[in-house]
Formats: sequence, C-alpha cells, structure tokens
Amino acid sequence: MPNAGAPPDALKVELYDAYHPALTAGSHRVLVQQSLAYPDPGGTAKAHHYYRDDAFLVRGPRFFLDENDIQARYPSVGGMGDFGRHVPNIVLRKRALPWERQLALGGAARAPWMALLLLTEAEFQAQGGEAAVQLVAPEALIAAGRRSADGKVLLPKLDAEPDNDAGTQRASVIDLERDLARALCPSAADLPLLAHVRQVGMSDKPREAMHGAGEFPVVCARRIPAPGANLAFLVSLEGWEELVEGTLPEGPARLRLVVLARWRFTHDPGFSHSFSGLARRLGTDTLRTQSPPGTPEALARPLAAGHTPLPCRRGEGGARLAWYRGPFAPAPVAPLPVDEFAHADAALIVSPEDGALTLSYAAAWQLGRLMALASPGFLAATRAFITEDAGPREVAFRLDIFMRNHLLAIRREWGAPAPSPAADTGAEPPDSFHAALKMIGWLKGLMLLEGVPFPYLVAGEALLPVSSLRFFHLDANWLLALANGALSLSGSAAREATRAGPSMRRLLSQLMERCAAGAAAELDPKGELLDRPRTGFLLRSTLVSDWPGLETVVTSTPESARPLRLERLAPDVLLGITEGQIARLTLKEPPEGLAFRLPEPRANVPEPDARGLFGPLERLRAESALGLTRLQPAAASGSPPDPLSAAAFAAGALSSGSIQNFVWEITR
Repeated sequence: MPNAGAPPDALKVELYDAYHPALTAGSHRVLVQQSLAYPDPGGTAKAHHYYRDDAFLVRGPRFFLDENDIQARYPSVGGMGDFGRHVPNIVLRKRALPWERQLALGGAARAPWMALLLLTEAEFQAQGGEAAVQLVAPEALIAAGRRSADGKVLLPKLDAEPDNDAGTQRASVIDLERDLARALCPSAADLPLLAHVRQVGMSDKPREAMHGAGEFPVVCARRIPAPGANLAFLVSLEGWEELVEGTLPEGPARLRLVVLARWRFTHDPGFSHSFSGLARRLGTDTLRTQSPPGTPEALARPLAAGHTPLPCRRGEGGARLAWYRGPFAPAPVAPLPVDEFAHADAALIVSPEDGALTLSYAAAWQLGRLMALASPGFLAATRAFITEDAGPREVAFRLDIFMRNHLLAIRREWGAPAPSPAADTGAEPPDSFHAALKMIGWLKGLMLLEGVPFPYLVAGEALLPVSSLRFFHLDANWLLALANGALSLSGSAAREATRAGPSMRRLLSQLMERCAAGAAAELDPKGELLDRPRTGFLLRSTLVSDWPGLETVVTSTPESARPLRLERLAPDVLLGITEGQIARLTLKEPPEGLAFRLPEPRANVPEPDARGLFGPLERLRAESALGLTRLQPAAASGSPPDPLSAAAFAAGALSSGSIQNFVWEITR
C-alpha cells in the first residue's frame, strides 16, 4: 500500500511462456564413471574403472494440490455474471508448478502437465454428476493393465513413486467418456500455449499475498463458458500423453483423470460480475451508523461518532444501555486528560449529561491484558525483564531506558552496520536483552492492532455492511488503554499516579518511533507518534475474496506519510492503516488475475465452435498473418518475440484491467 504522490500508473504485467525447473518431479538417476590408466611395475599399461549409479526422487505435487498453492480462480467460485467470450483460468502461486512434471510428448515443446477442462452442467450430469467424481487411494491409479477394479475405466499410464508417499490421503478423480475427454483435452500443439507466467509488482498487495518475486503461473481452458452453470476441473495429464496426442488405445469407454482443483460458476448475461462494476457499486462513508430520521439527539450523536449501543449490567444494578466504539473513529478523537489506568473500570467514561456509559477504553484495557496473558512469549519475556512490582508506565519507562542504554546493540540486532571499534563499548548484552526486545516487538504489533479480534474493531454489522468502503481515524486513546492493559501484568499503576516523568503517551510514542526507524533508530526520538494523525480504511466486498491479490494505493497528506498495515482480516474484509490523512484510495485489479477474453469476431480469425471450443494455435496463426499480435518488439540486441507462443496468446486475450479511485471527503 505505497503512498503515491500522484495518481497510480496503469496496471503492469510481464508475460513469460513458461518457467522450466532444472529437474522435474519424479525419479532420476546420477551416473558417475571415472577411468584411471597407469603402468604396473613391469611397465604394462593398466586401467581401473570406477562406477556409481544412484537413483533419487524429486518430490512434487502429483495427485494433490494444496489450496495454498492457488492464488485465484476466474470466474470466481460460485460467481455469476456475463462471462461470454471469457476464458476460465486458474492462477497458481509456485512459478514452476505447471511444468514440475514432464510429459513424454514426441517432438512437442515442453508442455504443462496439467490442463483446465470446462464442462457444462448438462455434460457433467451426463457423466453421472457428483457420482463421476470419486476419492480413491493413489495406489489404485497405478494398476496392471491400466484398468479400474471393475474393468470399466481406463487409468493413466503411471509408474509408482514409492518415496513420494501420500500417506492416507485419497485422490480426487473424475471418469469422463472417451469422446468428451478427447474433445476437451488440448492437443499437443495447443497445450503449451494454455499456460504462462505473469510477473507483477507485489508492493501494493496485502502481506499474505506476498511470496516469491511476484511470479504467478496461469493455466487457462480452451473453451468459453456456455449459458448456465459451468464446472471447471484442473486435471493432471501425467500418464495421458496418448490422450493429448490423439493415440488412445482401444478399451473401456471411460477415462479416469486426477482432479487437482474444481469449482462451479454461472454464465448469465443478465448479471454483472466485473471488478469495475463491483468497485463502482461500493458504498463509501466514514465508519459510523446512519441514524434513521427522527432519532433522538441522545442516540443520534453517539451513533454519528461511531459508537454502537450495547446492553450493560454493573454490580447489583439492572441492565442499562452503554456505548462501545473500537479503535476506528469517523473523526479525529481528542486526547483524554489521563493516559494511564490502574484497572479497566478506571477507563470507563460516564457522560455528565445523561449518565450514559462508554465502555470503549475499559474494553480495550481488559483486551490488552487478556492478549498479553494469552501470549506465552510476551508473558515469559515480561517476567524475565520485570522482576518486581511495576505498573504499566513503569514498565514502559524501563523499556525506554533499556533502548537508550543498548541502542547500538539493538540497531545491530535490527540490521544496522556494525559500528566502528571506537564507538562500540564491547559489552555483552545483559541476560534480559532479548526478553526486552521480544516485549517491544510484541508491543509494536499490538499498536497496529495485530491479533485484535474483529468484533473489538467493528462492533456491529451496521458499521460495515456488505459491499462497503469505510474510512476511519485511529483513536490513540484506545491504543493507550490497550497498552495499559497489556503492561499491567507486573503490578498496579495506582502507586505511580503522582510519580514525575514522561507520560505514558510519550513513552509509548518513543518506543514505537524507534521500532519504526529500525536500524536507524535514534537515541531521543520526538515522542509524538500517538499525537500524529493516522487514518485507514475497511473494505468489505467480494472484490477482496474474488480478487485475492487486490492492489491498493493510498495518497495521504503529508506526502511523506508511510503505510503501516495492509491485511485481509476475513475472506471479504481488507484493512489498511497509514500515517497522515488519506486523501485518495485507489483500488487496482490485480494483474495476475486479469481475465482472459477472446477479442470480438474478426474476419479470417477462427471462432469457437458450437460447444465453445477453440484452438489457440489456430487463432495465433491467423492473428499473426493479419499482423494482430500484441507482443512488444524485442530490443535490437535480442531475438524477435514469438507470435505463436504462450505469451503471445496471453497478450492477445488479457483484459486491460480496471482502476477505481475513491476520495475521502473531509468535513472540517
């Protein structure tokens, strides 16, 4: 979520035909031979030969594909929309995955070992529906005669890989009629064109999408969806070279293919399911509940301030109404007159006007304490660093002194270059050194609300409805209450109330400023972090779940403001926090998930047949003859781009992507 001082550039993606690993998965042998020639004592020439033959196995997916290896599917699981002329595809996370196994195809380019087959609902039901999809033991796929137990299904031609043990897992398979399998399976010429690699930037993505160097392999079908329900099956072609080459032997009427992934979607021209359409329909506001007309002022005012009404029972009194707001507020929140609390009840706020209770900071204090108790590492570090009774501010003060006294060692720990011998005291860090660093690291995450349960952040459905974008200001008072609770494990703050020294707010600010600076941490930072504005957004939409690599760019004031956190909190909820005041939020369709869409019909370019099947190589040849290729010319020193490559097919079918800007209208 970089802070861009100007509107973001257009989406960028680089296309590659494939990524071929040096060794494919499966069995390999290493042969080593060395011959030595030497004369014996009598002068006769002698020779000795040394020979070694070792077998080894390269492990790799064969019958199973981990869900974590899948980045996105298009159309999405259960998606409903106008997908006419769109080519279904699946985006994977390991750049070499489609080429990790090698098919024995005579004379063909190195082809992927997996293919995406698209079935209509009618075709799927004709195969037996869900009964055609079974779970079988992997060893049952390797049988003499390549026949199923009942002899009615032809199996792939596979060799056993005894060391590639699948344990007790069972493989998913589908039995397809011969004619349907032959029609859906790509030919040896088309198969290499149906998988390619996209390289994209990763800086704008949520951290769980970060992996590798932003290289995503994409496998696409050679069929466009039919009206109604469609089912996509990512299948293994290992052992089915005869199917790819069209030389299947006579035998059973059905073929058994291993299913690596599957999903269902619906093509309905009456629905719109596009990135741009969903983004335009987002409801934008600050994080608050809208009051219906006629709401009394006593209720409308806290609702407009982002509070949620909750039932509350205290002591022997009856139930009464109380208010709660998490750390996200629709407007800046003024500092409280106090910033340390002896216990949770000390953080309760009672309105002098109507006696209404505000539970926000009391709940934050109690949550901080519970989170600290639930963290064995932080608890052990606290006990190692603080050995006697000390309240939250005293603990923060000691951590601040610790960082001052050991700044050089801490900077080395955080990656700073080693200081000159003259500057280094040479003293070994004390035993509590790493305990203190662990405490500080944990507090750093806490101040960014890492691990805070979602109901504490957003207390009600009305605050964040479906298909909504909500902006907020981060409430520093809530963070202080949270930290007070977390640091209360060592004792009470009551006896510290009159002790002179830096405030809790300043101490925490200094600690976090050093953490933010990392290896460039200063001895005396300004201590203003919790006084500076920090803002963010919450996005709840299928944009998050259906486009997992959704990219965001935040433009803030001042321009030097840094992003602090960008993370998916739920499948359809994205959280972003940044320094400064957000002025513009840009949502970008992830380049690795850009949809394939066949261009509109053109003269002399073959169209999909009545079943929606098309030939990539046939289309590329026709487009090349017409000069329609979209690949960029190679540099003068390089070879010209191949107009009949997987990258060329992808370049001709990729959609241009969508970028949507949202401006936070700030009321002053």
